[in-house]
Amino acid sequence: MGMEELAEGEMYDVRLNARNPKGEGIGRINNIIVFVRDAKARIGKIHKVRITKLYRTFAYAELAETAEMVSIL
Repeated sequence: MGMEELAEGEMYDVRLNARNPKGEGIGRINNIIVFVRDAKARIGKIHKVRITKLYRTFAYAELAETAEMVSIL
């Protein structure tokens, strides 16, 4: 399973295992490290996220619930 299976804009389930100093949640999808914005209080749980930026060894994502709420407003 490699990075070619991830795509920007797609939704994935990820377990957030840690938090970085910026307050982003950290998890893995297919051995790619994923930093999830605004997830500091959600560590230890599985969340649906949307990939916002994809690099060779890591990706940035946002919580899908947050993205949906913003698009409604």
